[in-house]
Amino acid sequence: MSKSRRPTLEHRPVISVVVIGGPDSLYEAAQRAASLATSASVLRTEIAGAATLVARERPFAIVVSDEIYGFDAAEFDALARDVQSALIALPTDGVPPRTLQERLTPLILDAFRDYFRGD
Repeated sequence: MSKSRRPTLEHRPVISVVVIGGPDSLYEAAQRAASLATSASVLRTEIAGAATLVARERPFAIVVSDEIYGFDAAEFDALARDVQSALIALPTDGVPPRTLQERLTPLILDAFRDYFRGD
């Protein structure tokens, strides 16, 4: 049996987007947009578990509806800043799923590029 010369296992983070709350259509639009723009996994959480999930996953983007964002904008901004993620807030009330996807796709792509550019 040979021993590895590496003292620890390498950590390979999963490239992800986290959707916090919002309607099913927002989550589904984020899944479609992420699959078109990147190979990122899309995770969903409610507000109560958001900070824990975001801290653990360190996504390149956090997606939230404007309605939820307005509940505590400063906390969402701080959460995204703490993990160096882009925060994407979109209106969802009365917005068709296809329109959500069309709006999300370029925003997720920009967030992905910015995250890996290291700016």
